[in-house]
Order: sequence, then C-alpha cells, then structure tokens
Amino acid sequence: MKSVNYFIKSLGENYYLDFIIDPNSEKVYNSAYALPVYYQNKFYYELCENEIHLKRREIISNVKSLYENALSEIYISLSSQDPENFESFLIFNIEAVKLKLKMLKADFHLESKQSRYYSVIEQYSEINELEFTDFTKLNIDFQIHDYFYQFSKNFKYSKIDSLDYIEFIFNRANTLSFIPFSLFLIAHKFVVELMKIKEIVNDLKEAKQVNPRIKWSGKKTHIGYFLGILAINGFIDAPKNKNGEINFTAYAKLIKQNFEVDVNEDTLRKYLNPEDDKHQENKNSFDKAKSYIPNIIEVS
Repeated sequence: MKSVNYFIKSLGENYYLDFIIDPNSEKVYNSAYALPVYYQNKFYYELCENEIHLKRREIISNVKSLYENALSEIYISLSSQDPENFESFLIFNIEAVKLKLKMLKADFHLESKQSRYYSVIEQYSEINELEFTDFTKLNIDFQIHDYFYQFSKNFKYSKIDSLDYIEFIFNRANTLSFIPFSLFLIAHKFVVELMKIKEIVNDLKEAKQVNPRIKWSGKKTHIGYFLGILAINGFIDAPKNKNGEINFTAYAKLIKQNFEVDVNEDTLRKYLNPEDDKHQENKNSFDKAKSYIPNIIEVS
C-alpha cells in the first residue's frame, strides 16, 4: 500500500535538514538572520525562528495529509480483503510505526547526540553547556539566576547577556522540538487507529467462525446455473435493480459471502445471468441430463 508506506517513511525523515543551510549554498542570502551552527561536524546556518515556523507548518500539514491518505487506503482495502490475511498487514505496520516512535522520542532530547536535532551553536561556544543543564536540580529562581550569572561572569559576559541567552536557548529548543513532538503525536494516533481496525478485523474473523459459509461440492459452473435458475423461477428473492430485474452482480457477491466456492464474482455473475453465453453452455449440459427446475407457480 503506497499511501501507508509514504506516511510511515515521512515519520522517519530528518527534518532538521530543512532548517539548516550549507554556507556555500545559493540559499544563504541573508546570513545576518541565520544562526551559525555545527551539525554532524559540519558548519551550517540554521534558519531564523520565523522561517523555521513556516517550514514546520508545511511539514506537519504534509504529514497530516499522508496520515489521512494512509487511513483511507487501509479502510478501502479492508472492505475488499479477507480479514484472515489483513491482520498480518496491520501487525507489521503497527510495529513499523512503533520503531518510528522510538526514533522520535530520542529526538525530543535536543541535548543528546542521539537526537537528529542535536547541533552546537558556533557563537558563545564556551557556554553551549548551558543549553543542556538539568535545571530541575536547582531549587529556586535565584539559584538558577545565580548559576548563569556566575558562569557568564567567568567568561566576561554580563548578567543581562546570560539571561538573554537563557531566553534565546529556551525559545530555540521549543521551536526545534515542535516537529518531533508533533510527529510523535501523529504517529501515536495512527497506532491507536490501527489497533481499532485490528479489533474490527478480529470481530470479522469471529463472525466468520460463528457463521461459516456453506461449502459447495459441485463445480463452480453448477452453483451459478442452479442458483440463477432458482432466482429466475421465483424460489430465491435475489437483489433487484430499480427496474425490478435481478442484479446479478450483487447476487454473485451475496453468494460468495455465503458459499465456499472457488470462483470469482465476475465469473459467477456470468453463470447466473441467462443472457450470458456461459449460462447457456451450462443450460445445454443440464438439458441433456434432463434436469428441470419448475417455476414456483407450477408447484405452488
């Protein structure tokens, strides 16, 4: 299923690459508004906050569209496939998305080199460690303030500079982490939907076991001819078109649902329809065998 594959692939993309520009690229038109960073031991310019917001909006919109297409494809396929075969497909894709969830969870932690969003700011490289300090260990506000003040003082930065840097780092972390958090939520929702579909499949399988189909022991040509004649002669109330004539396509589908017979619906429809050559061929064979099914009026 292409739509499902495209969606799962989109969850695993490294979108941080959309937020950085190679310094030799023609796209570097205004480096004054871009942040110089080192990413995977290479120098880049990271887009400014507003540009990242625009990029991530496009990314999330695209992934949501792929999500909807994937779900639609699954429901359409479910309506036409045997539930016995469909369950393995669901299990496989649930596990595939779970792997993406683990990857996205690692991306949450921008301070970790395991995150694909991990990068080091070139400016103020001496205080890059501040980005990744566990501030929960500092109990009250003045301790946090003092921590940054003392650190910045050692490197000849003012107290105001340190506070500005804290705010900048906080905003940058929020901006970058938005993508993996959003993708994680979308992926998790997809797994929940697949689990719901899996429950539907299990219900269909149970219903199939409770109401097993009738096994047809004769030839596939026989079932079409006999059930066609029984419907034509009034013994079976087969599905009708608006004009009152038998809808042999719907009738064939109904037979397939209730009989275990090795024939597809289109071929069965031809055996059912007295105007089709296949039906006439069978009629000739049964006429030779002197087989006769009367009209219901004759025996009522």
